[in-house]
Order: sequence, then structure tokens, then C-alpha cells
Amino acid sequence: MSYLSEQNLLSYREQYRGKNTSRIFQESLNANVTIFLSHSHEDNNLVEGLILYLAQFGLNIYVDWKDSAMPKETNKTTASTIKTKIKDLDMFWVLATKNAINSKWVPWEIGIADVLKGGNVFIIPVSDANGKFHGNEYLQLYERIELANSGVLASFQPNKYQGHTITEILKRRGPIFG
Repeated sequence: MSYLSEQNLLSYREQYRGKNTSRIFQESLNANVTIFLSHSHEDNNLVEGLILYLAQFGLNIYVDWKDSAMPKETNKTTASTIKTKIKDLDMFWVLATKNAINSKWVPWEIGIADVLKGGNVFIIPVSDANGKFHGNEYLQLYERIELANSGVLASFQPNKYQGHTITEILKRRGPIFG
């Protein structure tokens, strides 16, 4: 198993970019499973790659910059809306890049999700161009989504090396570890 890399995500973006992405995004709105994706806005290209890749699983992934109801300038309404979305959506995933870890919003969102989502918090560690992941120790508390040896995305409990594919996790709409 290995972390997704920035290059993986950019590659997914390019691979699926030529396809009808507006159709993919529209179809994802009818998905059975909804996910709040916490991330840094500095990583929009990486986020887009992840969303396009995950579209094949029929997921509705919420990102705030695609929400036309969000205020143009961040304020109290922004925080309130984010908190409500985290509460209302099925799962909470963090695209854990160096930018996300250094963001002031992402750690706050993780704290909210930790309280509201229980075991439905997943970390997607992303390695940079040098193969390094810049995560914080507290991220080790959560299940992580990585590329399994078979090349598919899978979820692994902390300190475990046997996991379950994304498809298995989504069927249950959350954690499957007891």
C-alpha cells in the first residue's frame, strides 16, 4: 500500500478532464453516499483530480468552492454552513496535503467532524513531489485511505496493513471495523 501522491491526483485530473466532467459532477449529485471533503483551496487541482477519479464510485463529494450558497468572503456564515454540511453528510474525508495541514480551516473542520461524525472520518494522506507526507500526529487517530497493493483505493485502520476497498466501505456508508 502507498499514499496517493500529488502526481497521482494531477494525473487523474488530466485523465478524466477530457471526459464530460459537467455530466460527471451532475450525476454525483444523485449519489447515495455523500462526503464532505476537507482540503486546502490551494490544492484545487488535486481536489478536482480526486473528485473526477471518485466519480466512478458514484459519490457526491461536497467541496465548499463549488457551493454557490457560500458567501464570497469567509465569515460567520461560512463557518456555520461548513459545520452544518459536516453534520448532514454521510462521511468526512480529509485530503491531507501539506497545504491542508498548514490551513487554519482544515484542523478546525477535523475537530468538528471528530465530534459529529464519530467513526466516519477518513484521512487521505498525500505525498508531495519528494515522496514526503507532512501529516500531524493526531491524524493517526483516523482510518486512512491509500492505494492498496492491487492499485485500488482502500481504507486502513490506524497501524493496520490489511484494509477494505472503497467499494466495501461505501456499501456500509462508513467504517466497517469493529
